[in-house]
Amino acid sequence: FHTAATRAGMLSPTGGCKPFDAAADGFTPGEGVGVVFLKPLAKAVADGDRIAGVVLASAINQDGKTNGITAPSPQSQAALVREVHAAAGADPDRIGYVEAHGTGTRLGDPIEIEGLTRAFRTKTDRVRFCPVGSVKANVGHTAHAAGVAG
Repeated sequence: FHTAATRAGMLSPTGGCKPFDAAADGFTPGEGVGVVFLKPLAKAVADGDRIAGVVLASAINQDGKTNGITAPSPQSQAALVREVHAAAGADPDRIGYVEAHGTGTRLGDPIEIEGLTRAFRTKTDRVRFCPVGSVKANVGHTAHAAGVAG
């Protein structure tokens, strides 16, 4: 993995991950495991559970043909975000933070921001109101655990 990722320009030669930063030069691998316990909201309330969050909607997609793994499709990402907003009844104008993938690459991060911007712009003209971040700046890219880390 390390050899292939280095050849593809994905790993940071400076040993740090700087998502959405002009100094971004790739990601740093991390290790992690995460577990999320899900329960229907009504059952969690009835059981008196501490509720840390509520999943209103989810979706998956496939980017189709792109220039490679480090160049996702902003059109596909925007479509996915719009789908989730609609399914959740979420108003992008009221979203206060986005935890993004944010690998810290000069190619992938701008594409991710472009996809988010396209999705948000269908419902709001506001700009620079919703911070975007990525846990990878703190823990590295934990591969299969990256989603749960975020």
